[in-house]
Amino acid sequence: MMRRRVVKSCVIAAVVSLCVVVMAGCANEEFGGLGIEVPSGDGKVGKDSPYVIVSVYKGGTGDMAGLQAGDIILSVDGHPLKGIQHDYIVKNLLRGKPGSVVTLELERGGEIMIFRVLRGKVVLKE
Repeated sequence: MMRRRVVKSCVIAAVVSLCVVVMAGCANEEFGGLGIEVPSGDGKVGKDSPYVIVSVYKGGTGDMAGLQAGDIILSVDGHPLKGIQHDYIVKNLLRGKPGSVVTLELERGGEIMIFRVLRGKVVLKE
């Protein structure tokens, strides 16, 4: 099947949303995130186990950029995800400095799409 390539650049520079996530065991950790829920743990991305966005937090930068639950993330800032451990993707590729921009290559409905998404401030509270 041929895939059609669609490029969508969504940089929300004027708005940095504040996402507050409450998680037990984390002591006021702060970082930049996309407002999406993705797989974590020691699983790896493969042909039979794609890296799929589980949910998108309403009002977060991922939501404002147009990311959707069910989107398959193929690469982050040019780094293909095949063979990479889930925790590494979250901690080293998706997270970053609040206000920085990350480029995601996604597959949605057989189409390849490129999104540039601003990282919003995320605070993990105990």
